[in-house]
Amino acid sequence: GREYCVADPNSVKVRAEDGRAVSSVDISPFINNLPFGKQTTCFSTEDASGSTSQAANIVEALEVGATSLLIDEDTCATNFMIRDDKMMELVAKDKEPITPFIHKIRSLYEDHNVSSVLVIGGSGDYFDVAD
Repeated sequence: GREYCVADPNSVKVRAEDGRAVSSVDISPFINNLPFGKQTTCFSTEDASGSTSQAANIVEALEVGATSLLIDEDTCATNFMIRDDKMMELVAKDKEPITPFIHKIRSLYEDHNVSSVLVIGGSGDYFDVAD
C-alpha cells in the first residue's frame, strides 16, 4: 500500500488543474501557437485549461528544483500527455499547439536529470520511452 511508499523530498506531484491562475510562466517547451497569438514564453491567465495548467505545473516544479515528477494519468490532461496516430493525421504537427509530454519525458531526464514516475492505465505508448 501507499503507507509504505518512500519518495525523494524533491519529488513533485504534477496534475492538470483546470481553472487555476498562471502568472508569467514559460510554457513554450510544451505549448505554442495558442489562439489569438497568445504568448507562451511568459504565459499568464486567470483560467488555465488542463493542458496549460499541467505545463505550468511542470515548469514551476522544475523552477523549485524538482528531481522527480510524480504523475497519475487519471489526473492529467490527455491531450497534454499523448497524441495518437489518428490525431496526428487529423492535425498537422506544425498546427498542433501542444508538444505532448511523451515527446519531452526522455529529455527531462537526459538534459535536466529529472525523473518521471507515471501511473498509467491507458497510454501504453509510454512503455516505448520507459527505462
